[in-house]
Amino acid sequence: MLIIESGIIFYCKILNKKNTFGELVFNTSIYGYNEIFSDPSYKSQFLIFSNPHLGNIGVIKQDLQFFKIKLNSIIIRNYSISSNFRKNIFLKSFFKKKNTPIIFNIDTRFLISIIKIIGNQNAFLNINFKNNKKIIKYLRFLNYQKIIYD
Repeated sequence: MLIIESGIIFYCKILNKKNTFGELVFNTSIYGYNEIFSDPSYKSQFLIFSNPHLGNIGVIKQDLQFFKIKLNSIIIRNYSISSNFRKNIFLKSFFKKKNTPIIFNIDTRFLISIIKIIGNQNAFLNINFKNNKKIIKYLRFLNYQKIIYD
């Protein structure tokens, strides 16, 4: 489940399960997701794609900006299987090698609208389904600390 700072809990499907924490950011680009998820500027963040389908191109190594994945997770609406002749590896396999979760089956438009309306949100990917209230308090505390020290 994905828990965000405002207290909303999203039940979702996860590939490459692991507990992880990060700031929610989004990208509205329709093309070029290889370049986007390999961008090192997304370090320690959860990247939400507004494009409803991801994975249909696969991972093309020539299109990567950086070979190490710096983001903590990607969040997508639907995961598609690649049929592109240029792909070097499937998206699922690439992220499994990098030990980075793929979160899908979430209404990404709703999640992006929360960020637009409320503002910056921290999130936690909880695969244990325990201590949700403590996690929300901790996420709010982190944002409070950020406001004080900025």
